[in-house]
Amino acid sequence: MITDILYRCPVCGDFDWLDNTRCSSCQARIDILSRSRISVNGHTDSLAAWYAKIRSFELPQRESGIILHSGTVRLSAESVKGPYRGFAGVTATLYGRRELETGSLVLKHDELFFSAASGDRHIPLTTITSVTIESNTVIIIARKHGVLFFDFLQDSGKKWEDCIQKALAHTHGPEQIIEYYPRILLKKSLRNRPAPAAGHRELRMRIHPWYPRDFSLFFAVLRRIAKPLIKTLFRVDVRGLEHIPDHGPALVVPNHTSFLDSIVFGVLPTRYIWFMAKNSEYRNRFMTWFLRHGRSFPVRRYTTDVQAIRNALRIVQQGHVLGIFPEGERTWDGSLLPLRTGTIRLILALGVPVIPVGISGAYELMPRWTSSIKLSPVRIRIGPALKFEQIPIPKQTFADISAASTELRRHLGSLLEEPQ
Repeated sequence: MITDILYRCPVCGDFDWLDNTRCSSCQARIDILSRSRISVNGHTDSLAAWYAKIRSFELPQRESGIILHSGTVRLSAESVKGPYRGFAGVTATLYGRRELETGSLVLKHDELFFSAASGDRHIPLTTITSVTIESNTVIIIARKHGVLFFDFLQDSGKKWEDCIQKALAHTHGPEQIIEYYPRILLKKSLRNRPAPAAGHRELRMRIHPWYPRDFSLFFAVLRRIAKPLIKTLFRVDVRGLEHIPDHGPALVVPNHTSFLDSIVFGVLPTRYIWFMAKNSEYRNRFMTWFLRHGRSFPVRRYTTDVQAIRNALRIVQQGHVLGIFPEGERTWDGSLLPLRTGTIRLILALGVPVIPVGISGAYELMPRWTSSIKLSPVRIRIGPALKFEQIPIPKQTFADISAASTELRRHLGSLLEEPQ
């Protein structure tokens, strides 16, 4: 629901709501005009603007030291489902979730405290190495506890993710946090000078001629059927398909606003585009088969996934087109998110053409906070290929990463802002 994002009153910052449209403290009234436009006390602005206001509020200061106290939370741990083998030599491990127990979660200024019938778990904030969210499940990685999945059954998981991140920022103090996943990345940890190491000049994977051919007659026919259907149903206006090369390796980097982005865009080019899909999408045999033949491969986005990086290298070095969402996740409010440091590192290390893609309208179609589809026109603009200087990872500096990120973000922004 949209209240997963509007979890605090945009006027007074209170967490408690009398209902979905009125604040119980200051009586501010919220009217939802569309999936991206909100009116508060008669003042209309974008959802992104109101969400930014909510995120600007400080954490509450209470004598008890408790910031948040949850309703029922289901705790799960990570489990191994088995090996995964795809086309083009793609190999990975599929992971699932094993339910442990239900209980309640408390966020304090120095720890997370999970209480259940079997006992309590204390997770000091200083031991947390990653925090992110999938659907309404907050994923925490902490030393001694490993990967923990907190599924909020009666609360907004997004509220908890934002507040945990803000508490972590206070915990680390002046050490500025740049990213919270796949690991907490501090600005001071990025190099200001190239590393003196002489090795690892190129990222290379062993390529074998006996890899299974990436062809599926079923999906070839399905693509032919789906392309005109999707263009008509979602009223897709696409320009710039000629910028995707007919042969040779390339990276395609679209912005990410909707679960449907890879579906709506992926069937349009003549060439197949290989996309990463989060590991949880491979939840059963049918989805695993479908995603495999659809040229996707799994990634554990809540941690540094070496297997996914290797598979990305295999795909590019065999001359395929790899699709990466450089924001790393779908936007919650429709705005363009910061680009992931790991993606920029990979772009610089590979040194292949980078094709920016701006997708507009897909947020209204199916934003992250809902599973319902609302038909809306989609506009796709594909820009000319960008060429970044190839820089081995040990030689990359903060300045290199920042410059490449700024350049790519500028091109994505111009494609999104292109006049109708």
